[in-house]
Amino acid sequence: MTKSEKRIDFFERYLTLWVLICIGIGIGVGYVAGDSIEAISRWEIYKVNIPVAILVWLMIYPMMLQVDFSSLKEIGKSPKGVVWTVVINWAIKPFTMAFFAWIFFDKMYSAWLSPELADQYIAGAILLGAAPCTAMVFVWSYLSDGDPNYTLVQVSVNDLLILI
Repeated sequence: MTKSEKRIDFFERYLTLWVLICIGIGIGVGYVAGDSIEAISRWEIYKVNIPVAILVWLMIYPMMLQVDFSSLKEIGKSPKGVVWTVVINWAIKPFTMAFFAWIFFDKMYSAWLSPELADQYIAGAILLGAAPCTAMVFVWSYLSDGDPNYTLVQVSVNDLLILI
């Protein structure tokens, strides 16, 4: 087997199933231990939930171990991927999300939503579309045999732009 013929292992093959199982477990735990979950949701510092922050860090830490920080200076020699990421995340995606939110919440679901509620859903969808998901980028890059160094730069640039 050549390197380009990477085999999908058991975890990767059934990733959708694992996600669905975790969603089911989360719903079940919330239903059975709702009061405990509500107490845990108040564990935060500066409006950052500590258990979620720890779990996200545990999710991306193994991928971060593969980053060769000394090779990050080489990324500037081929900035095309970073430029495309910035353009898509900040110039295309929010407007695409606004369009789809308008179609669904203002047109398709107008019989079930008041205009005020539809506007709130549209605003929420635009905010959701404008904020790139940075933690999962590491996971998908890892699963697709992506370049962890380049992924780190792309995520870092987008995280910095979120702050602006």
